[in-house]
Amino acid sequence: MEEMTPPVPSADEVNQELDFTSHCSSNFPVILAGLKISLVVTSYQAHRLFFIRSDGKKVDVNFKNFPRPMGLAVTPQQITLGTLHEVWRFRRSDAALDFLSEPSQADACYIAGASHTTGLINIHDIAYGKKGLWVVNSTFSCLATLEPGYSFVPRWKPGFISELAPEDRCHLNGMAMLDGEPAYVTTFNQSDEASSWREAAKDKGTLIDVKTGVLKLANLVMPHSPRCYQGYVYFCESGHGLVRRYDPRTEEVIDLVKLPGFTRGMDFYGPLMFVGLSKVRDSAIAEPAPIAQEYAETLSGIWCINLADHSVVGYVSFEGNIDQIYDVAVLVGAIYPELLLPDDEQAMSVFHFPPLNW
Repeated sequence: MEEMTPPVPSADEVNQELDFTSHCSSNFPVILAGLKISLVVTSYQAHRLFFIRSDGKKVDVNFKNFPRPMGLAVTPQQITLGTLHEVWRFRRSDAALDFLSEPSQADACYIAGASHTTGLINIHDIAYGKKGLWVVNSTFSCLATLEPGYSFVPRWKPGFISELAPEDRCHLNGMAMLDGEPAYVTTFNQSDEASSWREAAKDKGTLIDVKTGVLKLANLVMPHSPRCYQGYVYFCESGHGLVRRYDPRTEEVIDLVKLPGFTRGMDFYGPLMFVGLSKVRDSAIAEPAPIAQEYAETLSGIWCINLADHSVVGYVSFEGNIDQIYDVAVLVGAIYPELLLPDDEQAMSVFHFPPLNW
């Protein structure tokens, strides 16, 4: 379930040995390989970013250590990642494949190109738009962009938030982009008091129209991950294990699918939706999510849903220490990607520069 104000993990916590055991539906390797895609996933609890990739016969999960990885913004040429107090941008550089220390099936490689220090703003969703990279700054209850010289540049806050203060007042967490601009956000409540959402009832969540400030949906239970896709707004009502769909034209809301976990993290490819599930666990939140009473055991993993009939197509389920999923992104055109960490020696021998311009 949702993490509080981010604790600063020790190096031992970030690098600890974990059980990454998983299993998948028999068709999942074929789905990924057949579509020529892989998945990029973050788990803040495990301090891991990982690729879910396939050779057509089996799924491979490739993990990389980061302190509290959260939101993702992914294109075929770039992976941008929000972490504990930094945003990292990795660019695709297939020349780096020649420097991999071990023989690999990798068909794409990503290396660090830039980073931005934000401080402990409890970064959640991130996405590129007309003004560059937008980030959900939960600590200051606002949406922000990033510019050199500033930790962040505040751009928008809900109307009920009276001032920018590092108090995580309403737990603003999710952001949906449309036409290069933030279109919708999710919050846990509409309070203007510091950390109010921690002790408040969990059915006060909202979906808000950014441009107008109008409250579109209320009384949601711990909503996350709003996404605009094909004219609809999809979002997770995480506390009930639901993925729901809102139609801005008619204001109709339907339950798309109910899953046995805390739904959070979502991306699309054609008629398919990939959604993350997390296990419900004890936390500093006073009242547990309702889904904790609905299932004897909740699951962690990635589920694939057919948007046409809302059926489950396939899944990857984690059985070890990967309890919490935050974000999920589809990586197109990279079936078996690799990523080199910023301090990897191999990455230091790969350069990117324009032609000489004297």
